[in-house]
Amino acid sequence: MAKEGSQILACAEPFTERWRWLTKTGLPKVFPIDKDYTLKEMKLAEDIIAAALITAAENEEVGRMETSYFGVVKPLEDEKKRTFTISHIHEQKAHIAKVLNIWTKDTPVTAKTGFERKAFANGYIKEVVKCDRDDGLLQIEVNIILVPNEGLYEHDEDFEAMTHGMLSIIQVAETPGGYRDQADTFGLHAPTQLIKEEKSPRTEILKALFGRPGTDDSVVGGDIPKDLECVKSLNEEQQNTLSNWLHEGRGRLHYQQAPPGTGKTRLAAACIAAALKKDPKIAVLATANSNLPVSKLIDESAQINLGSEMLAFFASTARIRYGDQILLLNEHQLENKIKGKFVEKLEGSEKRDVTDYLAHIKDKPRHTKERKVGEIYLAREFKNAIFGTIYMCLGIPRAHVSTTHLIIDEVTQTSFSMMVHLLCKLPLVRSVLLTGDVRQLGTHLKELPEVIQSGYGLESVTDQMENCERVSVTILERCYRSHPIITECFDYSSYEKHGERVIAAVPAEKRTGLTKLGINLPVNDVPLILLNIRGRIEQDSASYSLSSPEQTEAAITIAKALEHRDPQGVAIICLYTFQCEKIRERLQQENIQVSVNSVDAFQSREHRLIILVTTSTKAPGSAARADASDFLKDSRRATVALSRAQSGLIIIADFEAIREGETWRRFITAAKQHTPFVDERYLEVMEHEEPTRDSNGVLNDLKGRSIEVKVEEVKLIRGGELRTGRGKMICNRCGNPGHLARDCRRR
Repeated sequence: MAKEGSQILACAEPFTERWRWLTKTGLPKVFPIDKDYTLKEMKLAEDIIAAALITAAENEEVGRMETSYFGVVKPLEDEKKRTFTISHIHEQKAHIAKVLNIWTKDTPVTAKTGFERKAFANGYIKEVVKCDRDDGLLQIEVNIILVPNEGLYEHDEDFEAMTHGMLSIIQVAETPGGYRDQADTFGLHAPTQLIKEEKSPRTEILKALFGRPGTDDSVVGGDIPKDLECVKSLNEEQQNTLSNWLHEGRGRLHYQQAPPGTGKTRLAAACIAAALKKDPKIAVLATANSNLPVSKLIDESAQINLGSEMLAFFASTARIRYGDQILLLNEHQLENKIKGKFVEKLEGSEKRDVTDYLAHIKDKPRHTKERKVGEIYLAREFKNAIFGTIYMCLGIPRAHVSTTHLIIDEVTQTSFSMMVHLLCKLPLVRSVLLTGDVRQLGTHLKELPEVIQSGYGLESVTDQMENCERVSVTILERCYRSHPIITECFDYSSYEKHGERVIAAVPAEKRTGLTKLGINLPVNDVPLILLNIRGRIEQDSASYSLSSPEQTEAAITIAKALEHRDPQGVAIICLYTFQCEKIRERLQQENIQVSVNSVDAFQSREHRLIILVTTSTKAPGSAARADASDFLKDSRRATVALSRAQSGLIIIADFEAIREGETWRRFITAAKQHTPFVDERYLEVMEHEEPTRDSNGVLNDLKGRSIEVKVEEVKLIRGGELRTGRGKMICNRCGNPGHLARDCRRR
């Protein structure tokens, strides 16, 4: 058990025996759970994991408290009088950086009259803007949408008083189903108790996850229903996954390693259809850690005509952030299921709740109670396939308590602690399919105390499965997403070195989105552009994130050329959030309709044409250089960045700098077999109507010279010797050149 408020890890009682598992540095290691743990050692591990989860929960709570706003809320002009603005003003950059990390767009917020009082209004963050000031203070302006909570007259009174200047407390709302709930599961020893006392398929699945022996070690897959149309199109590896999913024995835990574009979501839909054909009485829960992969699961399942058997749950924040995508899935959402005759069956408070839900779901989604209404519906109606995030479905007991078959997509982003917590809530589960890619991003732990980021079960569940012999595994290889050249490059960069491979399953003729777009490519029919741009580094004074003005302008020039030829076909992704902000500003100025996202936000997504902006430079003496180097060495982030494109990939980079990362270096090595580095002269001839080429087929500049930049030249362009070199870096703290604020000695 953890001592609340301690911010340290603690156990209920001492462990007097010698701990047998140590890290390379000699420290005790708790996670991953070893298959040879005794039951006593497993209970100790549960205690320590529970303590780590309590620490994580307290860290979140402290962050919400420390970044609370107390003051006057300024109303903005809107018809419904629901939009307000508040300002966080502080002299310490560390505090503002914490505000920026916690107060993010679409995040739920609450309004209170006191810290111990119930919220009188709820809402969400509409926009976050950093403001310049002349007095040296830092200011973050936040626009929020707030609506009074229903039920009490006092709420309306408090809301009205707030609009007229009453001092109010605005806080980021707590996420339901988080660390504390998981801590209860481990602190009460639910996993070991089930393993010891229960004989069921769920117990066998837990044993498999903990690496322990069970009753069905030799269970393998069997026949699959090949008469289903969605099954006929599956390749051999995909059929192997389906076979294991359908033939669970006494409890099946199957992991599918699925590199980018290998059809894992379509396969998940086929698994649901095949399982329903085999047994129409099963209950499938298809879930993920976030809404985007859930919406893709719903879309793929709808395409194979699961139809009325589907039910999808979405939180109000998801309806706001992914409104257009979710609207397309309306047929399968709760709103569509409870209309008409269902409402007529209800009485009393249940009827009021459902009626209010239907009245507000379109214009006031924050007013709706998805979990409560979902529970009312499922108490009367059974659906074979339920879709929603893990957090959402845990909040609706009837959405998971009858589950027999579980699918988790993008499972690398699901922690071991969450996976175990979820399994302990599924008494009838007998087959589990986990699908994801261990070469891509895992759980987000950066904001947690460093001491619990590794070794305490908060990491991805896939870290545990590496040594679990009873977890059956399929590795997918055929990529249906990208042009063969792009596939070849990210296969070499990220998979070949691990003894895996990704093979292009789509011919170049079906991925001509860039090669036939009407712009001049450095090499004809090669949908890769390696644009070497070196320029100044600008650092955000609050978040310390980076941007490059020169790379921004290069991205804008390319986006303008592509967007008017292929509207809706272009997306920009950046390694740095500050770079995203700067590009968004310029796109708005130029009225270019292109989406901009960070790499982290783009996992589980793809686009026809990708402009990838890397920002980092290799300027000698750069204060951001060490951190930037560590950032580039993150192979998982690099893999995500390089594998999002379907038909064309344009990389804007200082290629000498990004070579520091092994994944980037290997990608460049493969890409250079097809196309050269080019410099900013390419931007001048990209749309030229009468292009010329050199003897090697490389595009020439306006003076008839090849735009190719030789590798030797890339290495020589350093410290701003050429026009494409770096300009001076200016410190935001002291105003002097040559370093950035993070390295400034003036405090």
